[in-house]
Amino acid sequence: MLLRDAVVLSLAFFVAGCHRNDEERARAKREFERVRAAYEERVAELRDKQPKTSAAARVLASATEPTVAPEERTAAPATSTAPPRRDAPWIADTPVEIAPPAQATATARGVVLNTRDGEIVVSRLGRLSRSPSPGKTPLDEIPLSSGDFGLGFGPSVTSDSVYWISHGSLVRRAFPAHGATGPLEVLARDAFDGTRVATPIPVPGKTLSPIPKMVAYVVRPEKDDGPLLAKLWMEGQPAQLLTAEGNSTHGVGLVQTDDGVLALSVQARMAMTPVHARRIRFPGGGQPLLGDDVVVWVGGGIQPLTEMTLLPTETNLVGLIPHERSMSEFGIARLDIGLLPTMDTKASWILYPNGIDPAPVAAGRLCGEPVFLYAQPVTPAPDSPQELVVRALEGASGARSLRVASGKVFYFASIAEAPGGALAAWVTDRVTAACTVRCQTRPK
Repeated sequence: MLLRDAVVLSLAFFVAGCHRNDEERARAKREFERVRAAYEERVAELRDKQPKTSAAARVLASATEPTVAPEERTAAPATSTAPPRRDAPWIADTPVEIAPPAQATATARGVVLNTRDGEIVVSRLGRLSRSPSPGKTPLDEIPLSSGDFGLGFGPSVTSDSVYWISHGSLVRRAFPAHGATGPLEVLARDAFDGTRVATPIPVPGKTLSPIPKMVAYVVRPEKDDGPLLAKLWMEGQPAQLLTAEGNSTHGVGLVQTDDGVLALSVQARMAMTPVHARRIRFPGGGQPLLGDDVVVWVGGGIQPLTEMTLLPTETNLVGLIPHERSMSEFGIARLDIGLLPTMDTKASWILYPNGIDPAPVAAGRLCGEPVFLYAQPVTPAPDSPQELVVRALEGASGARSLRVASGKVFYFASIAEAPGGALAAWVTDRVTAACTVRCQTRPK
């Protein structure tokens, strides 16, 4: 029941929409605070039921590996930014507030948001500065009349489409590089609200075979206590079940390789968290051929809002899961899954000063190299302020990282490469915000 309760909790975020006149804003704020308080109370109840895996992590008493310099560890407003570190290879520009808490995703074209009414709103990204000093993030303002936003997972964006879950349906809008978005298309009517749609992430530096348009999504259970299952939707083909018999799927991701697609999924259980891999090939360009299901790693009991973030490189596939390593340690489990997954997955850890939930993690590329963006507590103290950090996937411990924002809590985060750097976006308890992170440039 932990998984079911957790998903129901995530759905509660959607009831706290933000409206545009003063009366509606006040009412929305009261409702948001009520839902958030109920959510935090329920998460505490869930942790009390799992003292060996959750409660101890919340009161972790020892400091662990830092990712930013000690002098930067100060509380700040939700959209503040620290000065660039002397050893950081990037420059973080001043964050800008885009909207109330919303379903938002960073892309190379700007921050893409979807509304409760099925509309797409874009805060478009301008040209990044070439100054050696931080400047204002070049994002367009969103009109106050843009729409009714709700808090939840951001949409999944490809080069020409936006996908998300809306009112129990998998939906899509065309998102051309130029021109208006297309009409709302309903692709499937059995999707589970409050879950994320997965689109294939291409492996960089390889010649990739063409694949049909496809996404993976979590299916709404037929009964309240039924298992969560994942399906593969493909253009022009019947949807196909991805979850192997006898298993369940808490979250799913897709990676496009040189011979097809890898499906990676997290299975949530009370006492363990298996990670599954399954190869998908398309012989003759027809129906997908699903390979064997391989369990590549097993962790302890899952947190309510845990996801696995995938980061493919030229030679590897890395999975990043915020997780407890032990009764007194919490951080990111880095899984070196590889492009040919086996049961011998190597795991390493980036430990936090304390445990948090939600613990958002996003991944992408910045200045040509793989990076990830994550929230962590500033200190070991319970209810510590949090910081949002961008960090290189490879490199020496504690180096090549930069804090881009600080705040009370971060619910969601995303990052996308853009010419000259990347765009990072995040959602807190009061705002959706973003900033550009740029490559260091030498003065001429």
